[in-house]
Amino acid sequence: MVKNGTPFIVFEGIDGAGNSTQSLALKEWLSNKGLKVYLTKEPTDGLIGSLTRGVLRKELKVDEETFSLLFAADRMLHIKNIIKKFLNKGIIVISDRYRLSNYAYQSVMGVEIKWLKCLNEKTMTPDLTFIIDTPPDECIRRKKNQSFYMELFENSKKLAKVRKKYYTLAKEESNTFIIDGNRPKETVSNEIFEKVIESKVVPSLVKMN
Repeated sequence: MVKNGTPFIVFEGIDGAGNSTQSLALKEWLSNKGLKVYLTKEPTDGLIGSLTRGVLRKELKVDEETFSLLFAADRMLHIKNIIKKFLNKGIIVISDRYRLSNYAYQSVMGVEIKWLKCLNEKTMTPDLTFIIDTPPDECIRRKKNQSFYMELFENSKKLAKVRKKYYTLAKEESNTFIIDGNRPKETVSNEIFEKVIESKVVPSLVKMN
C-alpha cells in the first residue's frame, strides 16, 4: 500500500535469523541515499506490546488465543499510531516483524491460521516483505550470545516448524522474498538492497539507478 510513493517494508524470520540486523542495515542504506526512513518493530513499546513481550519472556502466562489477540491489538495500534502516521508524511517505514510472524508462530502452537488471518484482515499489506531464512541451530547459537534469557519459542524443534510455516506463507503474501540469512551479513544486505531497487517500490531509487 504505497502512499504518495512511500513504501512500507517488513522483515520477518525466526528468532535470531537476522531480521533486526537487516532492517537496520536497510534503514541506514536508504538514509545514506537521502531518503527519510522510520524503523519500527513488533511487539511495539506500547502497553499492549509490553504485555506481549512479557508472555514471550515467560513473565506472564496466557493461552494461545489470548496471546494472538494481544499481537493483533498491538498491531492495529501500531498501524494507526505509527505506520500510517509516517507514511502519510512521505517517510518510508520499515518494520522488524509484522503479521506473518503472528501467523507462523501462533499457528505452530495450534491456533487456527484462518482465525489468525481474520484477526488481521484490516491490517495493511506491506509493499515488500523479506523473510530472512536461517537454520534454527544457527539462530539459537546467535541468541545465546546475545541474550541472558531464552524466549518462549527458542528451541530448535519449534523454530524448525515456524521456519517451514514461513515457506508456506511466503507463497501467499504478495511481494515477499525469502533471503538466505546464513551468510555474511554484508552479503545478505546487498541482496536485499538489490531487491528493493528491482521492486521499484521506492521511485527515487529507480531514478538513481
